[in-house]
Amino acid sequence: MIIGLTYNLRSDVTLTPDDPTDRYEEFDSDQTIDALESALRSLGHTPYRLGWGRPMLTHIESLAREGVHLDGVFNMAEGIGGRGRESQVPAVLEMLGIPFTGSDPLTLGLSLDKGLAKMLARSHGIATAPFRVASTVDELSSEGLAFPLFVKPAAEGSSMGITSASLCTDEKELRVYGSSLLSNYDGPVLIEEYLSGAEFTVGIVGNGDQTRIVGAMQIVPRKPDGDFIYSLEVKRDYLNQVDYLLPPPVDARLRSEVDDVAMSIYRVFQCRDVARIDIRCDRDGRPNFVEFNPLPGINPSYSDLVILARLAGWTYEQLIGAIVDSAIARWPRR
Repeated sequence: MIIGLTYNLRSDVTLTPDDPTDRYEEFDSDQTIDALESALRSLGHTPYRLGWGRPMLTHIESLAREGVHLDGVFNMAEGIGGRGRESQVPAVLEMLGIPFTGSDPLTLGLSLDKGLAKMLARSHGIATAPFRVASTVDELSSEGLAFPLFVKPAAEGSSMGITSASLCTDEKELRVYGSSLLSNYDGPVLIEEYLSGAEFTVGIVGNGDQTRIVGAMQIVPRKPDGDFIYSLEVKRDYLNQVDYLLPPPVDARLRSEVDDVAMSIYRVFQCRDVARIDIRCDRDGRPNFVEFNPLPGINPSYSDLVILARLAGWTYEQLIGAIVDSAIARWPRR
């Protein structure tokens, strides 16, 4: 099949002096696009790089003039803008009648609004930490919540804005770090009770009866010295900071509960083809939904989904093939 590639590259953007250093953390590296293109070729497909925004539209038009018919698109585009940015490319592709991998614009939009996602999960009986959302400095409060609290941007991905300072033990720390997040990131701040138990990330591929869990990976700090945060600093130094365990050294009951939460989230949010769900246990060992990513990173070296797939015995090509095959099975026949 002829498959277009949509994406945002870090090499195409430049930080301004006012930008936080993680402003474009979600964007892909050239290494990721090279690896994806190579994997698709090895699977018998013909990839075409489309990019994002106006260049994407120009490439689509140019291919059409050359008589090249896109069978579909492998979408990785994060977009630029507000909480609906991940929906930009899928919405345009829907308008153009071009099928694509992954979830639809509504699911992608919900995933970036962490407050709305938690409300929907809770309405379906899925455990999630008590929380509130603050849009202004005056709303930065622990009212109704118990310290310690975890504070992060409510509409960012890739651990943007999540640092050691995200764990707040009193009102002063909450106000200081919350104010910093409101100043440096677009959108409100999510304030939730800190979950002190084991942390997992679960990879899922497929649709309907063909949906399956790739693996449930536990993230364990190498130097457990207090409350652990899988922060941006830790992720950037993951080889030294954490161990990834699959299957996790936990009892069968907990593993089953983690899988159940992940599959419930996948279905409630109507994810398609692939997603990664983050889960953390509370002080009683009960798995809680943290957030879900229907547009997970696929860097061949350091992306969590790829790491857990590799631990589960999947090659990079097998992972990409599972995503593409799942999408092709639901794409309309032309």
